[in-house]
Amino acid sequence: MNTAYRDLILARVQAAVGAAKAVTNITHKGLKGQLREIVIRDLFRPLLPSDVGTGTGEIISAGNRQSRQQDVVIFDRSILPPILLEESAGIFPVEAVLYTIEVKSKITATEIKSSHVSATQLLGFDYQSGIYDEFDKATPHTVGKVISSVLAFDTDLSPEGENDIDRYNRIRGSDYPAIQAICVVGRGYWYWFHDRWETWRRTYEFEEVVGFIAGVMNTYRRIAATRKEPRLGRYLVED
Repeated sequence: MNTAYRDLILARVQAAVGAAKAVTNITHKGLKGQLREIVIRDLFRPLLPSDVGTGTGEIISAGNRQSRQQDVVIFDRSILPPILLEESAGIFPVEAVLYTIEVKSKITATEIKSSHVSATQLLGFDYQSGIYDEFDKATPHTVGKVISSVLAFDTDLSPEGENDIDRYNRIRGSDYPAIQAICVVGRGYWYWFHDRWETWRRTYEFEEVVGFIAGVMNTYRRIAATRKEPRLGRYLVED
């Protein structure tokens, strides 16, 4: 670990959390957009290369499926281009999407259930092949799916009782954990790895947020590499 680099990231996290908490004390229609923009602008966009973008909107498939609205979409424009209706809002081909982040001012049972339903829907999307043989026929291959995650700036749970990952496990029941990472500021960061939940250590303030950012940065290129070279034409014309 390089402490100077880590401390600069931590300073960004502290500023972003402070701004987010200030925004949550103001009641207005743009609250969700403000929180989303803080996460994109201060935490992720500065760390991503030019070919990897951040936006908000809906995810689509070549098979004509469409997701719910996604707060933050991390996508690789070198795989397939999104259609942006504004600077960062639009629709994103699923083959280009690496991560989604649902941003919550305060996570509740209702919020986590809604996020689980949205992530489960997205998990069911089909991905087109990115490999073609010498006869121009698509060849099936393993594709890393979009990782759905939640970043919350607060929780309605008390520190002494059930934590947020225990609540998610209770709510999803026997369902597969379609949400694969949950970070709650001041409480913890949990991620699904090799069929079990791992808990990030917390030895200093906001380490859970630093860990969440590190988790995204460590995995998005691995996911992108599995997508190969899907074809935009399948979004434009019938097979």
